[in-house]
Amino acid sequence: MKRVAQILATMATIYWKCRKPGDSCLCVAGLIWIFVCQLSNTKAKRVVLLTAVLLAVTIWCVGRGRVKQVGTYTKWNPQFLARPAGTTRYFTPAKDQNIFLYSAIANRHHPVNGAINIIITTMDSSSSRLDCCVLVDNQTLFITRAEEYFFYHTIDVAFIARIVEYFYPDYYYARQYSCTVPEIGQSVGHVTLKGSSASACSSDVRDYVSVRHPRDVPGGLAVCAKIAHSGGLDPEKVIEWFEVQRLLGVDKVLMFDMGNPENLTRVLRYYQDLGILDLQPYELPGAPPNRTLMERDKRTYQFHHDESMAVLECRQRMAGYTYVMSHDVDEFIIPRRNVGLKQFFKEKMEMYQDSAGFYFDAEFFIYNWGPTNPEEDLMLTRYRKATKPHWECTKYVYLPARVLSSTTHSIFPISPYTTYKIEAADAVLHHYRRCPDDVWPTCFPETIIDHSMTRFTELHSRVLKVREATRTHQQWNTNR
Repeated sequence: MKRVAQILATMATIYWKCRKPGDSCLCVAGLIWIFVCQLSNTKAKRVVLLTAVLLAVTIWCVGRGRVKQVGTYTKWNPQFLARPAGTTRYFTPAKDQNIFLYSAIANRHHPVNGAINIIITTMDSSSSRLDCCVLVDNQTLFITRAEEYFFYHTIDVAFIARIVEYFYPDYYYARQYSCTVPEIGQSVGHVTLKGSSASACSSDVRDYVSVRHPRDVPGGLAVCAKIAHSGGLDPEKVIEWFEVQRLLGVDKVLMFDMGNPENLTRVLRYYQDLGILDLQPYELPGAPPNRTLMERDKRTYQFHHDESMAVLECRQRMAGYTYVMSHDVDEFIIPRRNVGLKQFFKEKMEMYQDSAGFYFDAEFFIYNWGPTNPEEDLMLTRYRKATKPHWECTKYVYLPARVLSSTTHSIFPISPYTTYKIEAADAVLHHYRRCPDDVWPTCFPETIIDHSMTRFTELHSRVLKVREATRTHQQWNTNR
């Protein structure tokens, strides 16, 4: 032990004398060799150890010495090129890759070394390395490497998911890429992706998507409500959902619209006019064609990516809000006490100051069981029988500033933040639905009666007002 201490002391002295930046690699190699020679008692051992040491030091020095090129600037020469008729309305196809770009949003929370970090959300079946093509001040093109930001996987273990995805090249995956642009006081306007082996970026601005900057809403509470499509929602249930969210203190709802009948469109338009709803157009690009988000496709591999892209995109679009919830238009986070959600979340953040978000147990109110209070006009007070709170299909609230991304049931915090589960005695997720077609244990549980929704005494009058304004007639359909 004494001998090792003497060797280390000698090495420290030598390093101190030759610590100039240009000499550091040579010093490190020499010092390690001294250490090896002192501890190795045979020539064979020294040769083996020397080979290993030199290889490690060479790799370290090369990686350390290489200056990473951030990107290149070239003059922008815009053109409008002949092109075939597009197959998408709301996605922009990349020029030379099987990628459909939905949005490009400046990431306010995770800049890269002070640079602008643009997150591009895509439906993607490419397999090559990609470059970002960024239009600066509408006259300069900046080209840099596209980095992986977040790839959605249907399998929790990422490396297994990538192996599985390799054998399904025709699927379109929900993916996000990061494009880093130095902050030099210029306006970053548009961006697209290209294969790294492609000769040049497109000169047609129609191949690019505009860069969006999220609005800052300190203390704001938003809901990512996923996708409304194909007449899958009852307008009267949607009205109740919106009015409860308003009573709970929600400032904004982001919903993706994939085509809905007029009776639901009237309701959505009403809440757009109030300013609480942002409605983004949506579609399902790529293959297979003519797929849907209906129940019959719910067990397909592609379905999960089609649905999850909206959840990933919402994290970026709602980045300016302090709190973001993600749930469907049949779910509610309900505190046990009669308090608003902002106050409730603020109290929990004071208790858990390193939290990136909170998960909630769920109570399922199953329509198959029939109404407990059939005389009630509102769905939320007609159905009061529920499962006991338990961990299933859980949902959450998160702080965008502390979260990389989120999926339908999971939050991905950034270090050093973490997530916590809220006790069912404090708050639960109410989920109103039919029992699914497949065998689901939740359909046959112990049950309770939960009267929580009756505390919203204004709810009925508010719902009646919206029904009248939107010409919506109460005609419950509990088949969906």
